[in-house]
Amino acid sequence: MSIAGSDNINAREGRYRYFIESVIAWEGVWGLYDKGWLLCPGNDGTRYCPFFASHDHADAWNEIAQTGYVPTAITLVELTENLLPDLARNRIEPGISPTGDDGPILPGHLALHDDLMAALKKSITG
Repeated sequence: MSIAGSDNINAREGRYRYFIESVIAWEGVWGLYDKGWLLCPGNDGTRYCPFFASHDHADAWNEIAQTGYVPTAITLVELTENLLPDLARNRIEPGISPTGDDGPILPGHLALHDDLMAALKKSITG
């Protein structure tokens, strides 16, 4: 693997870790909403629903993408108990922190849920 490829993987891992830590600290995520959650086409024919660690991140990406959707808060409970299972049933991937230069991180429904629950447990138990 090239150094540039390694740097990209490290950047994505850092972005994902930042997302998880921010979500647990704030107990929520941000999505883009307008009579339904924004769904985007993935590179491999899948669809994803973008999620962001903050309003500012959602707003910045939305400004570039010009979707017309509005950054909207989603509680951690709503995300884990309702939205992720609904996305899984409809074969829509959770798309973590897409940027203008790089697509979303697609950890999968179960992995995202498990990572969030592990981070929540760690934050509670110290």
